[in-house]
Amino acid sequence: MIRLILLTIAAAGILWSLSTWLAGGFRIPLGVLTITSTDPLRPLAAAGIAAAAYVMAAGVDQLRRDLRNLQRMSVPLAIVLAISPAVAGLARNSWTAAGSDSYAYVSQADLWLQGTQTVAVPLADTAPWPEPVWTFTPYGYRPAAAGSAIVPMTSPGLSVMMALAKKAFGHAAMFWVVPLTGALLVWMTFLIGRRLRSPAIGLGGAWLMATSPAVLAMLVSPMSDVPAAAFWAAAIYFTLGASEGSAIAAGFAAAAAILVRANLAPLAAVLFIGRIILFREIRPAVYFSAATATGCLLVAWLNATLYGSPFASGYGDLSGLFSLRYVPTNVWRYGAWFVESQTPVAALGVVALFFQSWLLASFVAAVAILYLAYTPFEAWWYLRFLLPAWPGVCVGTAALLLRPLPSHRKLSLFLVVVVIALGIHGIRFAATHGAFPTGEGDHRYASIGKLVEQFTEPSAVILAGQNSGPTRYYGGRVTMRFDTLDALWLDRAVTWLSDHGRRPYFLLEEWELPLFQERFAKANRLGALALTPVLVYQAPGVPGQVYLFDPARPDGPMLRPGLPPSARPYCVEPAPPVMLNLR
Repeated sequence: MIRLILLTIAAAGILWSLSTWLAGGFRIPLGVLTITSTDPLRPLAAAGIAAAAYVMAAGVDQLRRDLRNLQRMSVPLAIVLAISPAVAGLARNSWTAAGSDSYAYVSQADLWLQGTQTVAVPLADTAPWPEPVWTFTPYGYRPAAAGSAIVPMTSPGLSVMMALAKKAFGHAAMFWVVPLTGALLVWMTFLIGRRLRSPAIGLGGAWLMATSPAVLAMLVSPMSDVPAAAFWAAAIYFTLGASEGSAIAAGFAAAAAILVRANLAPLAAVLFIGRIILFREIRPAVYFSAATATGCLLVAWLNATLYGSPFASGYGDLSGLFSLRYVPTNVWRYGAWFVESQTPVAALGVVALFFQSWLLASFVAAVAILYLAYTPFEAWWYLRFLLPAWPGVCVGTAALLLRPLPSHRKLSLFLVVVVIALGIHGIRFAATHGAFPTGEGDHRYASIGKLVEQFTEPSAVILAGQNSGPTRYYGGRVTMRFDTLDALWLDRAVTWLSDHGRRPYFLLEEWELPLFQERFAKANRLGALALTPVLVYQAPGVPGQVYLFDPARPDGPMLRPGLPPSARPYCVEPAPPVMLNLR
């Protein structure tokens, strides 16, 4: 009876914590009483205490019997674990084409539905300043190989899936893709662990994957990190299968992963060599290679079409992005972020992986090598680059802790509790380190775009930086990048645009103001920004303000508007690009 009560408290605490976390807090009035929950960590702590008390009350033998029963329920439990991060990703989703990468993926999906990947920029044909096409290129895009046009920088895989989802179920369905591939990532991790060791290790790996802060942080935005990791996990799982059908399935999964993130194509070589060594058969490995080649050929064809060469990249010259001098910085930063977010136990799991599965260990090492020489970043969630290694990390950690230890029963039970605690730590770290932004978050980009649409003429040209893409998408306005406009040309560009009936505005985040002034103030009257903004927007819960300046109205008036009705739906539809292609 006591065990049942403790288990009920533990389960209720977990569900309460999950509900609070997903909803961002809730308030339930019950007559004269009101139940309020804003902190998911307190019920989670209560659940942990109840679970620990259950372990003490059950005793070693009873707990082992309960664990054996639990293993027989491994598949339905793994399904629940897979669904949980998908629900979290949907509940906390940004539903927005924000910033650069996510804007590129969302707008690229719309281009697929339009039957093109090229966006014409007619204004660049007559604009007199240097590199005019680059100035009309928002973040996430680059000039096309020929003509006055721009193309997405990003790999096609994610945007194709998003386009198919939108075609079938509507605009909001584009934002389902990443959370659903998060479910696939957790499920494939379970299958890998089960195939390598046991259902218990598969469950442990799936639990660690579902609660990983790096995974949770990337479930809420339309980015390629989780989908790429999910397809590589599927490729690993099928590579471990002995049949020729598994080899073909592994190849097509690798092809899908390459379409999602082309720079990880060398990982297919690890699986190719691993399959030959594992099964000592050439023909299945050839089938794997042929299936994988479909993704490589599609990427090469698209690169040639958009960027002028099969070996070109949407990111341009890669030599500036990779350097051996970055390795020490990245080793320190990624190592510190990994230990902080995944705990030192996971680091030990990576080490132990080399004694558990040389194929998974080689794959983890290959992922690390591909990114250690990459441009360093400063935020912990850039662990997202390493997510294809996460199935190996999670299965290795689970195998380290959950291997049968028949002569050490109490130690085995203690290690089960450690695995549970690692997951709780992951959820806590994600909740306290910005994995799910509070306030308006990335939705502010849609709000800003709709405000620009409301307060500017359809023929306006908006000089912007961070908002250059979302303002095109949600505001339907031509945008120019101030950071690519020649430093001597601000005043003359404003005059030229005005003379050609395209009224210019400056749309700047608060942190962009000094960058704008530093670039233009020395050679341009308008560069000092001695203007009263005509619009100031403060996104709820987001630091800093956004300013819209009109050079034709240097004295304002200044408005602080609320959101227009078109910005209030959480998943905002794109604006018709009414004036984007006019000269």
